[in-house]
Amino acid sequence: MNYKNLAILIMLAIVTSCGSAKFVPTTDKCSLEKHWKEAIYQVRINDEKINTHWYLKKDAKEIMKSLASKNKCMSQDITE
Repeated sequence: MNYKNLAILIMLAIVTSCGSAKFVPTTDKCSLEKHWKEAIYQVRINDEKINTHWYLKKDAKEIMKSLASKNKCMSQDITE
């Protein structure tokens, strides 16, 4: 095998092995549920609680942003 063929094989190996997986965004939806009596909120993904805790609105929004940045869910508009 001559150097030209070897160089072609090396370049082909580099080009085909350096690809990365395609980013696939989640289709899960983050939302907040307001407590019926208090001004506190529960974070939900696809209308299911992520835990049993209730948060102030500011904290709940931060949790939603964090989940969205980790591709766990997409944030929806927050309604009162």
